[in-house]
Amino acid sequence: MIRYTGASVSGRINAPVESIWELVSDVERHPQIAGSGEVQAVTIRGNQPLHVGSVFESQQLMRGIHYVTANRVVIWDPPYRFAWRVGLPSAPGIAQAWIFALQPEANGTRVTNGVALIYALPTFFPFSLLRKQIAQGYANSIIPTLDNLARLVNAPPPEDVRVVTEPPAELTALFPPLIIPGTTIVAAAIAAVAGVLALRRRLRKS
Repeated sequence: MIRYTGASVSGRINAPVESIWELVSDVERHPQIAGSGEVQAVTIRGNQPLHVGSVFESQQLMRGIHYVTANRVVIWDPPYRFAWRVGLPSAPGIAQAWIFALQPEANGTRVTNGVALIYALPTFFPFSLLRKQIAQGYANSIIPTLDNLARLVNAPPPEDVRVVTEPPAELTALFPPLIIPGTTIVAAAIAAVAGVLALRRRLRKS
């Protein structure tokens, strides 16, 4: 079987849904929220209130490399769900997708932050190890995001933190279905692995 790659982290924050939604839905505050530290500044194209189809640009800094992404809103369900798909300034919303999902829970809010990548890999060994390694790397960058949210709403650190090394289904549902003949799976997997390893080598050199 072949599946998209990704991860999600959820935790219970002692604050009402509305307080947390005010933060996560304000994309201009994402530099304060993003646990990766890569988001430097965000601007909304057209300066209009966000809705499905809105595009916001993000100035990013990763390992000394500056670049710009153009992110298209794909889910807008106040005050519970907000998802966007990353892309290029000339082609917004063509790559990975991110989501914040909020749910009232035990006098607080369960906050889930997840990502679905466009990497599709087989779930069997040894590709399963690569899938998990990629997912865990993203999960590690999401955990500080929940810490930042708790701090910004003056709440204690998140409780009952849960890590899932699979992409959220509501995000992969936005991607093309993976219907690949058996002989093509191996070729696709090898190409994907080679691409990921090449990217990692390139980032190390930078």
